[in-house]
Amino acid sequence: MSMATSFDPNGKPVQIEIVPKNPFCPAVISLRTEGYSVQLHLSDEIIAELAYMVNTHIDNIKYPQSVPPTEKEEIA
Repeated sequence: MSMATSFDPNGKPVQIEIVPKNPFCPAVISLRTEGYSVQLHLSDEIIAELAYMVNTHIDNIKYPQSVPPTEKEEIA
């Protein structure tokens, strides 16, 4: 089974909460704003992978990789 959903807060503040796993339920990440709520029930491994991807994205925003200029080839 697959599902797709969009979460667009349209500039409104977003509340983010993580409820740790317990013996009956995996960890839950909740994103809430006015009128919208998304809950992700994820294993710790998936949360760790998601955190890595988010941190990599943030690092690229703060410290973008500069692309070295290419050397011009001389035509003989």
